[in-house]
Amino acid sequence: MTRQEMIIATSNNIDDIVALRVEMQIEDWNNTLSKDFSCYSSEFAKITKKHLIEKLNKSIHFAIMYLNNEPIAMCALEELSELPQITVCSEKNGRHCCLVSVYTKPNYRGNGYQQQLIKYLLDFAKSENFNDITLTTNTPDAVHIYEKVGFKLISNKYFLNL
Repeated sequence: MTRQEMIIATSNNIDDIVALRVEMQIEDWNNTLSKDFSCYSSEFAKITKKHLIEKLNKSIHFAIMYLNNEPIAMCALEELSELPQITVCSEKNGRHCCLVSVYTKPNYRGNGYQQQLIKYLLDFAKSENFNDITLTTNTPDAVHIYEKVGFKLISNKYFLNL
């Protein structure tokens, strides 16, 4: 029997997040720039781990899904705190964040895991007084997941490699 678990990550889960982010970044940038970035894996892992030690559960909150104790999917909320959003003027006046690091290992895609994990993270966001969440995606196949959980398209972002 398959054992599934979703958690809000703690410092005990940093290595799992790092491994998933390395895999995600290599895949994303290979698809974006058609260049293999795997030669940077260990350097990126060190930088990411250092960042998470400083920021996890302060300005970034990760949800991880495990199947039989293997991390297979993640997503995170990164709090927007540097520049306020116009929504700070609303009656709710809560916290604002971006949905980031949305990733499911390729062998586990198409099973609804990411949608379950995002819903789990959204419940966490509500409990932590987040008022609104934005996201940017370069994965057109994922748009239906975001729409199913209630996201609406409001704009697009572009990337420039200097």
